[in-house]
Amino acid sequence: MSTGQALKERQFLASISHYLFEPVINLSVILWHLFKTPLAGATALNLWLLLSTYSNSLGVHGWYHTVSPKPCYLQLKITASLQTTNAQIASQVLEVTNTSSLVQLPRQESRHSPMIIWLTISLFLTSLWVCVLLMIVYRCRTYQARLLRENEERYRDLAHLGSDLFWELDKDLRISYLSGNFHYLQDEDLTDKTLRQALAPIPNLEADWERFDEHLHQHQPLENLTLRLHTSNKALRIFKLNARPLFDKHNEFQGYRGVQREITEEYNLTQTIAYQATYDPLTGLINRNEFDTRLRQAIKRAREQRIQSVLGYLDLDQFKVVNDTAGHLVGDQLLAELARLLQQNIRSSDSLGRLGGDEFGLLLEGCSLEQGKIISQALVDKIKDYQFTWQGRQFQVGVSIGLVPILGDAYNVVELLSRADLACYKAKDLGRGRVYLADYDDTELDRRHLELVQIANIPQAIEENRFHLMAQPIISLFDEEYHHVEILLRLTDEQGKVVHPNLFIPMAERYDMVGLIDRWVVKTVLTNYYHYYPQATTMVAINLSGSSLSDEQFTAFVIELLQQSSMPAEMLCFEITETTTISQLDQALKFITTLKNLGVSFALDDFGSGVSSFGYLRSLPVDYLKIDGDLIRNIDKEPYIQTIVDMVNQVATMMGMKTIAEFVEDDMILARLRKLNINYGQGYGIGEPQPLCAGRKNEGGEMRKIPEVSKFQDF
Repeated sequence: MSTGQALKERQFLASISHYLFEPVINLSVILWHLFKTPLAGATALNLWLLLSTYSNSLGVHGWYHTVSPKPCYLQLKITASLQTTNAQIASQVLEVTNTSSLVQLPRQESRHSPMIIWLTISLFLTSLWVCVLLMIVYRCRTYQARLLRENEERYRDLAHLGSDLFWELDKDLRISYLSGNFHYLQDEDLTDKTLRQALAPIPNLEADWERFDEHLHQHQPLENLTLRLHTSNKALRIFKLNARPLFDKHNEFQGYRGVQREITEEYNLTQTIAYQATYDPLTGLINRNEFDTRLRQAIKRAREQRIQSVLGYLDLDQFKVVNDTAGHLVGDQLLAELARLLQQNIRSSDSLGRLGGDEFGLLLEGCSLEQGKIISQALVDKIKDYQFTWQGRQFQVGVSIGLVPILGDAYNVVELLSRADLACYKAKDLGRGRVYLADYDDTELDRRHLELVQIANIPQAIEENRFHLMAQPIISLFDEEYHHVEILLRLTDEQGKVVHPNLFIPMAERYDMVGLIDRWVVKTVLTNYYHYYPQATTMVAINLSGSSLSDEQFTAFVIELLQQSSMPAEMLCFEITETTTISQLDQALKFITTLKNLGVSFALDDFGSGVSSFGYLRSLPVDYLKIDGDLIRNIDKEPYIQTIVDMVNQVATMMGMKTIAEFVEDDMILARLRKLNINYGQGYGIGEPQPLCAGRKNEGGEMRKIPEVSKFQDF
């Protein structure tokens, strides 16, 4: 409140006091003059003193000088009377009345009465009460003015220092007030401009501002309206705006009062989180969750609108070789490049998503199964022609695609993806790098699906003891001594049917369950070794997967079991495949070296299936080479195979390794192997796998001929 306004207010209060109390004072003087009542004189005197003091406190002096000329007759009479009653009061009356105006009335004789006394006292108390009331009102007004001033300062500071922007619009929707922190949006004066002119909207986001203008012209409240705008330095800002219209007591529109908060960082963070929740960061494709959502919508359209679509499941071929040989960073680079290649060769209406690892989902909406096959085959051809180069070395990968239709009676998301996955595996079984179409009446997929349902829960199978160990003998081809067995694995489903390893092992590898199986086999064999072989003279060979080979904790797991079981380390042999070893050479060397120092032996399984095998033999400290069974089985059918087997045996002998021939199924093969000086033999022609049980002789079956019997895939 300004000084001028305060002075005017004090003058106003003084004026009210003048007009209210001068008649009361004059009446008190009249009563004193008529009835000679000392109390009336004292009342007049005290009221005069009180009001003069109050007037001085207001800063207004001399207001009581302006009423009338100085009294003469009445002043003398009052003075004479007061001298006989109260000299002190009289002197004060003289002091006051010398500068005050009193009503001059002719003297009239009267007598004292109780009524006069009562009236005098009442007038005095009433006047005193009114004065006190006025002082209270003044103090309240002063306190309220101070509070108002403090609130205005507080509001001004908060509006200036806070991050929110405050503004007001007049009835013409032009800016009448802006908080001080608006300067970072626009440097120029924004008064009398519309809010839209002041904030310079982004051209391609006119729809936001059209909704904003519509609310303003309809005088509607604005709640959580998001606006995007450019500042004076062309920076993009996002604001959340709230405002309410202002109306007077006649319900006439007066303008708007609003606040807007910048949410640029929050908006960008939300967009980032939304992107990460929808897209795969490596490939830029939609992720599994978003793909499932779109697939669910396609199923709904197929049911409600009878729009047919096609679901494709893509799995890269030979990607693991690149990933393990060149490293995961190079593998990620390859995945990103293949994702771009696939995305460039599908329709704009199609959806390609990364489901995990090197697997992709393809949703062809509004597409027949025949059209889907054409599109998918084109993708297979594109990937086949693609050459990936790393450090001067070229890698070639492929893709296998399984297709299933999405019709009106389509399955749910999980079942459709499962059938497409099975169709993809069928494409791999048929030779990889191809497309397999699966109709609803595809019995092959139904059979595989039923098998997978039975074996999917591997932890439950372990808990229910549905895994069983088998032992197949490995004998010397010259003295037929038996000191060596290979441990094989079988699974029994819930109906008691034996499930072949070549069915559940690939699936276990696919879903990262094979490491769990490896641990169960190793723990079971090492813990019960003395129950199986009390003499501790038989070496047991256990197959290991690539997952365990690359697991650093698995080495410690084996060492701990060897210490707990007291099994001689010399009686333990681990078989690892050639392809697994080559693709994880560093991990394999570390694993082999650590356990060989304890006395554990190693065999390189399926040797001879790759053309680059000999180049890695020098760096692999293995004890045995198990020659690939396909070579042994056909050793009498193709002359060059005998040469390959002989060469493998000679190289192994030069490096101090023993050779083991797999798939020895008849006497002709056995005789040929003896002629080539192969050290050991294994197969149905030597002995069948037998259950590994405690308390019995675990040597496998007796040697006999079983022509053309295929051995189950070893584990």
